[in-house]
Amino acid sequence: MAVLGRHRRLVTLVLSYGVFVGGLLLVPFLFTRVHPYTMADGVLMVLLAVAALGLVPFTGYAGQVSLGQAAFYGTGAYATAILTVKLHLSPWLSLVIGAAVAGLLAYLLGLALFRAAGHYLTLATIAVGLILGVVVKQLDVTGGAEGLAGVTPLTVFGADIGGDVNFFYLAAGILLVATVVVHLVCRSMFARTLLAISDSPVAAQSCGVDPAPVKRSMFVLAAVLAAVAGSLYASWSGFVDASTLDLNVSLQLLIIATVGGRRSVFGAAVGSFVVVSLVRFAKEWLPDVSSHAGGQVEIIAYGLALILVLRLLPRGIVGGAAAGLRRLAGTVTRTPTR
Repeated sequence: MAVLGRHRRLVTLVLSYGVFVGGLLLVPFLFTRVHPYTMADGVLMVLLAVAALGLVPFTGYAGQVSLGQAAFYGTGAYATAILTVKLHLSPWLSLVIGAAVAGLLAYLLGLALFRAAGHYLTLATIAVGLILGVVVKQLDVTGGAEGLAGVTPLTVFGADIGGDVNFFYLAAGILLVATVVVHLVCRSMFARTLLAISDSPVAAQSCGVDPAPVKRSMFVLAAVLAAVAGSLYASWSGFVDASTLDLNVSLQLLIIATVGGRRSVFGAAVGSFVVVSLVRFAKEWLPDVSSHAGGQVEIIAYGLALILVLRLLPRGIVGGAAAGLRRLAGTVTRTPTR
């Protein structure tokens, strides 16, 4: 029975990744043929998925809420912009340095932040993002309020990655690698420790588990992934300003993780697709409905997606779909054969 169970889990894992990769490969076909999608939406979808992926172990397993992910997203973006524009370093080296700086910043912040808990932790992460947003507007090296333009694009084997389609495939490959890394974390004994800390920190401490270092390690992982996404965004867009540090980015990433499924590594990509699609269709259709529709229509899309998912699928889209498939499989198994 144990061998059969492992075989089923392996088959399920292979099928899951097969569907995931197949879905990513279908995005260019869909986004270049279906109005009003564009391949820019496809690239943005993948970058947001990478940034939101770190919230799976941090929020879904450790039970912590961070509204400061934009701080690390912006750190990666500005690191790449400054190092390539000012120092003329390789964008790949700049990406690695940006991820390392964001990880170090998260570790140092975690030394202080994880003395707090609950709403205090959430407020502290908001403050970090707001402070960095103000700071970058005051410095000459960051371009001040005008930002930095002319960020060096990424190259592969010396060739520039031209066009949104090619950049999408590169970003999708990075998303796949990041998904495997987070999946390994979420399927390790470490994940059980995270769940124990989330369920009862006091009980975990009584068993000899110190919650602070465990939470801090997941905070660092989330920061590194957000910084990688920010660096990719800077190289793709060629421009960085303080909007990468905006609170709306943190809200967007948290909503993406929640909509897709906070405990599913595939939930980040699904949630990103849903949110980006809603924003795109809202921007396309709302002006036809009302001439007073403003530029912040994505707020409506975020709210609509979050309300519907929390009401209908508390575990998120992927979590709800997985639970439904398990119930269906159980029903089929219990059905007597004739």
